[in-house]
Amino acid sequence: MPVYDIGGIPVDFPFEPYQVQRDYMSKLLECLQQSTNGLLESPTGTGKTLSILCASLAWLMHTRSHPNHLGAAFEHNATKAGRTKIIYASRTHSQLSQAMQELKKSSYNFVRAIVLGSRIQLCIHPEVPKSESNAIVTYLCKEKVATRSCVYYRRVEQMKDSSELASAPILDIEDLVTVGSRSKACPFYLSKEMVERADIIFMPYNYLLDAKARKANNLELQNSVIILDEAHNVERMCEDSGSTMLSSTDIALAIEDLSHVMETMGESASVTGLAEMDSEKKEFSLHDLSLLKQKLLDLEKAVDDIAFPAAQREVHFNDVTGVVSLFAAITGYLTALSERNSFKRRGAGLQSVSDFLEIVFAGQGEEYIEAVRRCFKVYVVSEEPKQTKRTVKRADGWIATNQPTARAPIKSCAKIVHFWCFNPGFGMRQLASRGVRSIVLTSGTLAPLKPLINELNIPIPVTLENPHIIDPNQVLVRVVAKGSDGQPLSSVYNNRGNPDYIRSLGRTLLAVCPVIPNGLLVFFPSYTVLDKCVEGWQSGGLWSEISSRKAIFIEPRTKDAFNSTMEEFYQRIQDTKANGAIFLAVCRGKVSEGLDFADINGRAVLITGLPFPPLHDPRVVLKKEYLTSNRTPENRMIKGDEWYALQASRAVNQAIGRVIRHRNDYGAILLCDARFQNVHQQMQLSSWVRSHLVHDPNQRFGTVIKDLANFFRVAKNTAAPAAQREFQAKDPGIGDKVNGSECCSTSTSHLQVPSDAKGTVSGGKRLPLQPSVPQQPFRIDEYLTAPPNTQPSKSEATGRILVKLETGTQSINMGNPLDYYDQRLPKHNETFKRGPESSCVSTMTDDSVDGVERKLKKPKLVMVPSGSIKYETGNERLLSSSSCTPSTSISVSDHAEGSIAHDYKPESMQLMKAIKRSINPMLYKLFLRTIGQYFSDHDFGRFYRNILQCLGTPEHRQLLQEMRKFVLAEHRQQFGENLEKLP
Repeated sequence: MPVYDIGGIPVDFPFEPYQVQRDYMSKLLECLQQSTNGLLESPTGTGKTLSILCASLAWLMHTRSHPNHLGAAFEHNATKAGRTKIIYASRTHSQLSQAMQELKKSSYNFVRAIVLGSRIQLCIHPEVPKSESNAIVTYLCKEKVATRSCVYYRRVEQMKDSSELASAPILDIEDLVTVGSRSKACPFYLSKEMVERADIIFMPYNYLLDAKARKANNLELQNSVIILDEAHNVERMCEDSGSTMLSSTDIALAIEDLSHVMETMGESASVTGLAEMDSEKKEFSLHDLSLLKQKLLDLEKAVDDIAFPAAQREVHFNDVTGVVSLFAAITGYLTALSERNSFKRRGAGLQSVSDFLEIVFAGQGEEYIEAVRRCFKVYVVSEEPKQTKRTVKRADGWIATNQPTARAPIKSCAKIVHFWCFNPGFGMRQLASRGVRSIVLTSGTLAPLKPLINELNIPIPVTLENPHIIDPNQVLVRVVAKGSDGQPLSSVYNNRGNPDYIRSLGRTLLAVCPVIPNGLLVFFPSYTVLDKCVEGWQSGGLWSEISSRKAIFIEPRTKDAFNSTMEEFYQRIQDTKANGAIFLAVCRGKVSEGLDFADINGRAVLITGLPFPPLHDPRVVLKKEYLTSNRTPENRMIKGDEWYALQASRAVNQAIGRVIRHRNDYGAILLCDARFQNVHQQMQLSSWVRSHLVHDPNQRFGTVIKDLANFFRVAKNTAAPAAQREFQAKDPGIGDKVNGSECCSTSTSHLQVPSDAKGTVSGGKRLPLQPSVPQQPFRIDEYLTAPPNTQPSKSEATGRILVKLETGTQSINMGNPLDYYDQRLPKHNETFKRGPESSCVSTMTDDSVDGVERKLKKPKLVMVPSGSIKYETGNERLLSSSSCTPSTSISVSDHAEGSIAHDYKPESMQLMKAIKRSINPMLYKLFLRTIGQYFSDHDFGRFYRNILQCLGTPEHRQLLQEMRKFVLAEHRQQFGENLEKLP
């Protein structure tokens, strides 16, 4: 790959960087070279992840390099002392997996990289992962390791230096499980062993920010560079990881757990298995349990005696390390006892108290104690009485079931003690104090930066607010201060229930539906506002009018309902006979945070108001009080009211980020609240949004509609063809002419005629059925991330999977399903023909915004039950042998609206139709190509990674599971195992 000098560091980058990428890498390298911290914002679609990896690893290699022997720094036996590491942290393991795939295809794919995951993700023991919670999995694992009863753990030592690991330097979760399953060595402990030698470590960022998780993973951070990607949630994560709660019920259950252990230990040793258990466990005695039980009884009384309003109570920082260790030992004992003797599993109460103590007493020393007193508040509230028997799922995964015993019912004096952190800087300082070289926070939505810097309370001298990579004609941003009826649009608290406002907002939505193609996202400040609007529109008749223009979907509250609703929404978007769909969602909800509405799934986003946090929520009230009372000229903390306003702005920025998802995407942003006219409010928007904002205080609603219509008319003729050119640049087979000499019949990418070929096409030439050169790996993520000017190598250009056959062609070009989108988009009412003898005519009308309607005979690639491949175009037919599995057929139409199904199995055909409806057309074409390649090369690893790019999101999980129908028999077990490990 070419090397570029950025800030004095030679960076291998796969293509000529865009200016925003150069600027981003330059700022990142500035942080690393000067050992300082940074806050870097770069919108989605600007290649942020690839820039992070290439720049940081280029710097790491540069700092370790020797003039005469550059690679010596990366020897496997490099010592741990003094070695700088890159720690790349993101929010979820799926985001980490995508980043590791980027690393594998970069020039830095030789570095040692490992990912840290949980036991439940990595454990390959046949029984342990079946436990009902992460905590129980952890205790069972520790018990088997301590007793050396896990064969997989015993093989780690001999496996960690094996050639198999040395040959695969980059190992993500899937790779670790594959290697561990093959070698019968524990992937979880293998990853721990490999951390010492790693150059870059991937992990969820709660592993770093949560002191308890940091301790459990035994992370060595000295001289490390920490990069927190998707860091728009870090502020709240720091506060949440330092906060905890404890209820009277938790304490009562812990006392019950202790009593149960004491009774068990006091029983006769003749009970089967108990004598053996007692002989193994020497970590506590009955005397220890008696003392601990008395402490819990005292704690229970102290909580019960708290009077309302609660007086200010100090936290006493005595040494609780021994107590926490004892809790862990007892809980482990209970878990192991339950496992071996089929006793009722207990320990949830003990775990709750232990978690509380471990967070509250996470540090020692006067400085730490003083910081806690400044940054935390204790809030006590009555515990609401509930039914006698209840099941509560805790955040840590424990299931606490209260049985109707003497202690289980909630007493009238029962309390819940909240220990809340109100300063994210507390957690960030704890992280920075561990000898970290640099901390870089980055995301697509961090603005405004200055208040965030003040909140984090660590020095951050390097900042960046990158513009978007898109052109001005790819996004339209407008403030809509008045509705179509002239009514002011303002979602202030006192106006949200105003029937006139609700009706005007509904009419505004109705008016924009005809000019916005495909998907429209509408974000409300809260579920309450959404419900009021839906009720008002339904009772006033507007609902039926809007739904006649576009189908309406509402964000559900439950996970199962959410997944099914998303699937229906995607299906509606893919329906070419429909006019698209509207998704009504809530800021800070599932839709605003993690889902991708690229291309036709989200052509516009409409923000209906400012999503302020609940004003009277106790945590919000105390946070505002904390900021106001602790603000000084020296610490430059923002006021409570300013923080409150910023929470709304950041949620708006996150919701806006759903609409433009890549370099060639396009869409509109409508800010439908008069408060967005305020200059101060506009300054809280991300800089790239502000740069496109056009605001006219005297603007009429009709002007907005006119601007929208013009925008989408221009965008479909400029941005959409640009996206097609990008794909053509990545695959020369896309867009080749198929008539006359333009087909380049002598190209090595064409199929060669085998001696036994029996098919012919017009002109009498025999058609080949196998490529003349070895097929190169096909990876979907390369198509989705490379920029327009990326040109694949000649060998890559020859490695095409599906064959394009058209009436009148003289040769066959190895292409892919995208070939059927490769024709030049005609102007309005323009017609064209594909070949001198073709009668197939294509037209474009105003209604076909995102595609070209073509009337063509469908060329097909059919795998018939005899194991041969049959190519059909019109009346021509070709047959040849194939390694593809029998009874599988692939049919690709001219829109690549193909289907793949097992012959005589209609349910498989239905699955392919469901997949086609659920993902965008471009991704569906790449999906078809993936299937074709898999049937050709039987490479399960590449096949699985590719389909995860298409169906890896939670809302597609059911479709992914049903893909088992197309997995070869020898790979089905591995496929099932991989599915079980998905988060």
